[in-house]
Amino acid sequence: MKKRRSRKKLAKKISIEKIVIVFLSILVILLAFTKTQPTYIPSLIKNFTLATTTQFSLEGFTEVRVDAEVIGDYGVVTLTSNCYQITAFTEPSQAKSIKNGLIGKIEFRPSTHDIMKTIFDEVGIKVLMVKVYDVKNNTFLGKLFLQYDNHILDLDSRPSDATAIAVRYN
Repeated sequence: MKKRRSRKKLAKKISIEKIVIVFLSILVILLAFTKTQPTYIPSLIKNFTLATTTQFSLEGFTEVRVDAEVIGDYGVVTLTSNCYQITAFTEPSQAKSIKNGLIGKIEFRPSTHDIMKTIFDEVGIKVLMVKVYDVKNNTFLGKLFLQYDNHILDLDSRPSDATAIAVRYN
């Protein structure tokens, strides 16, 4: 009986953490696009910048086709372009979200990525691109580029999250 209670507490804690992450993500985006500079930005949300011309350059990058699937306990995401192919392992839920985005499927309850798309659409934010720019300690690093009016936002992002959002925009 004690294990069941601790599992419920853990599930509540994980759900609350996801809600906080989504809220902070929305706050970052809204703060980044305001015309006035905020006087206080919590240290948790300082990982964004307005993109510079160099960061936005496509030199050395190529457009890719995305595929994702769940194989057993692993999510597999494949990026393919001409003679290049990158295959990365991720959480099964991430791979499922990418696959759902590719086929335009929204589950009975929308995923975080579906919610972000709805927010972006309502606010008028465009997804410009995702860059996977480095690998450190067997972890891919990526950036999600967004546009609102004449501002371009460069968000440090897990490539799987950025891809899951971007595929919802084709």
